[in-house]
Amino acid sequence: MGSLGTRTRGRTPLRLRVSTAGFPPIALVVLFGEFLSNVGSGATFPYLVVYLHDVCGLSGGQVGAVLVVRALAAVVGAVLGGVLSDRYGAGRTVVGIAAVAAAAAAVMAGAHGSIVLPAVVAAVMGTGAGAALVPALDALLARSVPESAREKAFSWRNTVVTTGAMLGVAGAAGTLGLFGVDAGLHWVYALDAASFVVLMVLVGRATRRHGNGSAGAAARSAAEGLRARNSREPSGKGYAAVARDPAMRGVFVFVFFVVAAGFAQLQIGLPAVSVLTHDVAGLGWVFTANMLVVALAQVPAQRMLARFPRPAVLAGGAAFMAGAWAIIALDSTPGTGRLLVAAVVFALGEVAYMPVVAALVNDLAPPGLTGRYNGAHTLAWTSGFAIGAGATGTLLGADSIRLFFTVSAAVLGASALVALRLAHILPKRHADDRS
Repeated sequence: MGSLGTRTRGRTPLRLRVSTAGFPPIALVVLFGEFLSNVGSGATFPYLVVYLHDVCGLSGGQVGAVLVVRALAAVVGAVLGGVLSDRYGAGRTVVGIAAVAAAAAAVMAGAHGSIVLPAVVAAVMGTGAGAALVPALDALLARSVPESAREKAFSWRNTVVTTGAMLGVAGAAGTLGLFGVDAGLHWVYALDAASFVVLMVLVGRATRRHGNGSAGAAARSAAEGLRARNSREPSGKGYAAVARDPAMRGVFVFVFFVVAAGFAQLQIGLPAVSVLTHDVAGLGWVFTANMLVVALAQVPAQRMLARFPRPAVLAGGAAFMAGAWAIIALDSTPGTGRLLVAAVVFALGEVAYMPVVAALVNDLAPPGLTGRYNGAHTLAWTSGFAIGAGATGTLLGADSIRLFFTVSAAVLGASALVALRLAHILPKRHADDRS
């Protein structure tokens, strides 16, 4: 047990004690804030297209144009979030960007009648703000725990984020069932706005008390000495220094292909299969099973995976994802049962992948560039997702389920080989067995 914080009211100190899992108070605040924020985000992410079409009244072509602009906004947000984190500190950046995201969701919640342009602009701004939040939150969490505890922290982060999103999806389904699609979506986006406000308040209070998420002098000195011993001091400043780091370049390529062939197809490819096979009734159960496995298995699995070298763990994660798509490729008309099995197998790959790659990126980052390293990681995600989403259009256009998922599995298999290759370019302490 540990203390989340101490405040004095009058003469009586108020101390809230919670199970800390060995984390400092600010890390607990970040995890709890992300949990609540993802309840809101989880409630909205399946319904954006429905919102744009049914609430805003956009045509199919207009919705497609908005989605393209959103993808560009996500790329810009990923880069900007990293720069702001390094310049102003991760804590202040989270607070500022969460305020923008809350305002965007509030505008969407209040949209009505024929005045839809503000809601469309807000949807794009909300996407950019969400992408910018990722590197800032990654940097804040990484800086709030010792380096030896980063994988554990990111494992808990993946657990709470997935659990929050799962609760959000369930809550949104119930809300739309109770109030109908139009009125229900207004309530869902109001919940999203409130969740960002709570994140902003929690992180703002925590950073005022415990620090802004900037590297301190002692931490900077220790990190510089460690990097000198490993001979990987980057030259240059900003994203140019990130691009000169061969280890980070390798991680970027790996993440890009895993997201394009893996995560993008989980979120877009599987619904496309359901549309093509005219079997959409069970799609909610497919995603529920995926998130449930991640939520239950992430923390126990992290303890076991910590015994193995990071490149091997990442390769294993990509291999599980490839196996999931191979299961779908075996059938030209896969039903809900096969999709559910594939989603569970993919979840096992997520469990291996998510905490390791996030911790690795932050371990590679030198002081003063943590935000930009996380920004580059997020950029690999957003650009990979954009390419993967575009590739899914070929599935919808050609009705080629077996070929599409065979190719996706092959790309993930090649990504596993890229992960093994990382063992030759990562600093020795990140590539060796960690038992």
